[in-house]
Amino acid sequence: MVERLLGVEMGVDELRWALIVGDSIETRGSARTPRAGLLHAIDAVARTTREHRADRLGVAVPGDLNRTTGVVGAGSMNLVGPWAGYPLRDELAYRVGCPTEILNDARAFGHGELVLGAAKGLENVLFIMLHRGGVGGAYAFGGRILASADDRLGEFGHLTVEPGGAHCPGCGGRGCLETFASGQAIVRRFRARASWNPSGVTAVARAAEDGDQVAVDVLAESGHAVGIILNSLAAAFPTQAAVVGGEIASAVLPWMADEIRASLAERPSSTCEPDLLSASLGLWAPALGAALTVPLPPSTATVPVPPPTAAEAEG
Repeated sequence: MVERLLGVEMGVDELRWALIVGDSIETRGSARTPRAGLLHAIDAVARTTREHRADRLGVAVPGDLNRTTGVVGAGSMNLVGPWAGYPLRDELAYRVGCPTEILNDARAFGHGELVLGAAKGLENVLFIMLHRGGVGGAYAFGGRILASADDRLGEFGHLTVEPGGAHCPGCGGRGCLETFASGQAIVRRFRARASWNPSGVTAVARAAEDGDQVAVDVLAESGHAVGIILNSLAAAFPTQAAVVGGEIASAVLPWMADEIRASLAERPSSTCEPDLLSASLGLWAPALGAALTVPLPPSTATVPVPPPTAAEAEG
């Protein structure tokens, strides 16, 4: 029997899902994340699973969690509700009646891009996921995403770029990558220098397109910060390529890429300068990665990925 594999990303603003049947992606969809609280969000995932008659369910969530117990960690969710300590995996498995796995959204993003996306066919890859509210990461070695029981392996967003720098509400530290490269951080840094108040990170990118030098400088600094972290990681871990994606990447990466590449090229002792690749699965990488997490190793996945729609390409 051909299994129906459903992956769901429980995002702060949107739930995104992808259904893989056999060797094809049968459907993809999204809906606003319920703002009424924890149980409403779980209800939405369970309802989607039943509607698509899934045989297996993978769910990508932001932040830390315990992959062994399936329990959400204290710093795991920006969603409304008391998520810390909640047995999310077992509750979902009980409601949907099929094998269920949960994992960090950035690790799911990396897995999706490794199996189906920009890093397909590569062995050792660094992944950076840029979101409005944070920066996540993952690392593949030998063709597999490395993971730990608490699923924190890959928290590159909280590595220090500037000691004593801006406070990070996510980790409590100062000067980490997230204070430079998340959507909220980019907007905050722009507002501190500009004479007008942008509506969001996309507005900053558009200002850069229109020649606003403050916007150009802020995005270049964000790219430099990403490059510093990738350069350091590539010095410590075998790295063929670095893949950058996430919900804001399509808007900001064109203004960050040159700085990232310059940083990656600054280590002449490296035997091979890693390639910088733009993630190719768009907004669907975490959902697709979650769908493929439980049953399929990377070497057996042959699912063709449809091209993004015009709206998805614009981010």
